[in-house]
Amino acid sequence: MRQTTRILALATAMALAAPPAAALADGTDAAGVASGAGGTVLPFSQIMRRCDFSETDYNGPSGMGRPLGTLRSDGSTVTADVQIATAVPNMHYDIRLIQVPRPSATPCWGADPGVAQGSLNTDGAGAATVTLQDNIEPGAKGAFVFISRPDRFSQVPAEFYTTDLIAPF
Repeated sequence: MRQTTRILALATAMALAAPPAAALADGTDAAGVASGAGGTVLPFSQIMRRCDFSETDYNGPSGMGRPLGTLRSDGSTVTADVQIATAVPNMHYDIRLIQVPRPSATPCWGADPGVAQGSLNTDGAGAATVTLQDNIEPGAKGAFVFISRPDRFSQVPAEFYTTDLIAPF
């Protein structure tokens, strides 16, 4: 009886902790009918990435923020709505919406083609919200978001977050 109870408790905990079957909020219902709003849910992690979405080595996590976002497109523009919570209070963060594919040697700052850049300025509780929008570049298939807090004494960001996936348009 105890083992059955433990197994049921474990199964329930795993079901509650598992991500929903459809992590896309693409504006379609269960039958695949378009419902209007939506986008792709953007989960974040503390992985330092290059402009081509490849991971860098030897840059470990350093922050406590919890970002989450949604990416949506109307066919000619791409828009990312991003929120962050539990970040450093009253702090400035840089945020970039980077369209891919792009060569690894191509920079990805605000003035570069296929990159929209903005600022996240947290309040006293460490929360902030921003919306970035850019025209879709020819050949772009998707995009990801990069959030960083500059470091006064290093070129490596003091804190960074990138999306776990390249969200398709």
